[in-house]
Amino acid sequence: MKKILPYLHPFLFAIYPIIELRNFNIAYVDLAALARPLLVSLAATALIWGLLRLLTREWMKSGIVTTLIVIVFFAYGHVFLQIQSTFGAMIRHRYLLLIVAALFTLAVWFIFWRMKNAERLVNFLTVVGAFLALFAIAVSAQHDLAVFQSARTARAALESLRPQANQSNVGARPDVYVILLDAHTSAYALEKYFDYDESTFTDRLRELGFYVAECAQSNYPVTKLSVTSTFYADYHHDETLYPLYSSFAVETLRAQGYRVVTFENRSQGHFSFGEDLRLSRNQMLAGKVDLTGGLSEFEFELLETSLARLAFDIPTLIPGFDLAQQKETEFYEHYQQTFFILNELKRLPEEVESPKLVFAHLLVPHPPFIFTPQGKFFWNENEAAGYLSNVEFIDAQITGVVEQIIARSKTPPVIILMGDHGPSGVPRLDNPELRMSILNAYYVNDAAKADLYPSITPVNSFRVVFNNYFGTDYPLLEDVAYHTGKLGSTENPVPNECLGSR
Repeated sequence: MKKILPYLHPFLFAIYPIIELRNFNIAYVDLAALARPLLVSLAATALIWGLLRLLTREWMKSGIVTTLIVIVFFAYGHVFLQIQSTFGAMIRHRYLLLIVAALFTLAVWFIFWRMKNAERLVNFLTVVGAFLALFAIAVSAQHDLAVFQSARTARAALESLRPQANQSNVGARPDVYVILLDAHTSAYALEKYFDYDESTFTDRLRELGFYVAECAQSNYPVTKLSVTSTFYADYHHDETLYPLYSSFAVETLRAQGYRVVTFENRSQGHFSFGEDLRLSRNQMLAGKVDLTGGLSEFEFELLETSLARLAFDIPTLIPGFDLAQQKETEFYEHYQQTFFILNELKRLPEEVESPKLVFAHLLVPHPPFIFTPQGKFFWNENEAAGYLSNVEFIDAQITGVVEQIIARSKTPPVIILMGDHGPSGVPRLDNPELRMSILNAYYVNDAAKADLYPSITPVNSFRVVFNNYFGTDYPLLEDVAYHTGKLGSTENPVPNECLGSR
């Protein structure tokens, strides 16, 4: 073991930046999102070390240089951004590259021609690398453990007030669909802020039997807080984010024999549902790790904070490697994923055995704004126009989807069609009212419709459904829209101006 340890340092430094970046964004990146970056990083490190070993015929010193290459690659983007943050202006890449290249060349010269005892430096790098990697892994594991423990606490709290769901009161168990249209605001907000009339869409939903909550708000302004509070049917009361795989809604339905079905999408690292089936148009390892799809949001951030950001800022620097083009390719993957989800949703009533809970997270009308109203691929960089174009597209598509779900279901389904928050990526229109206004529509039985009202928020959605389908008696919570990204915060409640305008 002592002989192996000194040769681990390049791999330790190849692991650390990826885990640490996940820790920085830990609420939005689950473990499955790390698999591909870690595999690529470790494989590239081994390849570089092997090539240097062939050139130098020196394992120890070539390993030190490999570690330096890994450090330079992952640190470059952070240094570039830190200089910009400190001095208020970007340093030109040519200057920073010259400085980095000079220091790297000097270090390589010293290692191969001046260093007498490489073993000491190897031991130092191994200790430092092990400390950094293990500390980052510990922080990550601590978060995941805290989430797991908070889920157990939440389950115990909910269990103490949860009556036994009585399925015998309602007959056949309906399939439950939660269709999340990310960043879809309400018709009221679209008219007020965009001068856009969405009545054709909402009228069609009503014709299909939906109740449309005209003045609905989200409980939180960010996706993860909004979605978790929806599935826990409660507000966040502390600083730990509850996981979805053991949520109140999921557990209640599992107890009634439901299977959980989700879809691959561009932000798949945001949630872990513990699903029984994840539908994907790409090859997935163990149902979770994307092996063949386009770059994820996390992978792009990893590249943009590394030496690879050169390919963003100087597209012609590396022939054939244009990350802007790669980004458009990744957007096209998102485009294809969206149509995959829409098409599969129509097939699910007949293709997957009932009863089932289906969670379909469509990142539309959320950026990137790549859909024309007719469904063509077009990357629109005008935020307001692009947002409206995405809205027109998804409105036209989703009515056909829910119509097919209803028509093909043997038992009338439950469908919750919702936004998680208002527009993203439209800075000039960013304000609390718009951010908190959401689409919120329900396809439910008449008893449940009687409990719905124009300002209902998602935290009460499953309470209404369970009360009217499973014989429970949950009290409805006060509907509050907290314009805050902090867990457990009761700051900045946004008044519902829509109610006063009706």
